Amino acid sequence: MSELRTLQLLLEQAEHERDAALSAFQQAQARAAQAHAQPRDLSSYQQQYDRRWLEQFQSEGAAVQILQAQQQFGLRLSEAIDQQSGNAALLDARVATTRQQLQEREMRVASVRKLIERRQAEMLLKQMRSEQKLSDEFAARRQRPNSP
Repeated sequence: MSELRTLQLLLEQAEHERDAALSAFQQAQARAAQAHAQPRDLSSYQQQYDRRWLEQFQSEGAAVQILQAQQQFGLRLSEAIDQQSGNAALLDARVATTRQQLQEREMRVASVRKLIERRQAEMLLKQMRSEQKLSDEFAARRQRPNSP
């Protein structure tokens, strides 16, 4: 019985570790999704910004300095998009790592559960054999003639 209690404690610990890995995986997924959204949002903003400036430049004309400032801002925005895309790739790698860790923890939980099932089956078989042995002994005693 002590072995089963130890295995139950081991199972609880494995489940706790699996739950922590699941939480880390879900957080990594959320961060990666957010990181993928940022370059898209920045890119969309950059397109709108470029369109507005082009419309304004065509309709009003603009000083060269203003045009240069707009181009510099566009370059910085492009750099930010590239940086965020790189960040998204790093977070994708983190998602893959946490997914692997989660799978390992799930396998450990399944292994411990299987071990518990085997131990319980062994104990049941042992108990049944013991009961059969007692039953056989009792039957053998009943069949023996009483000795004076």
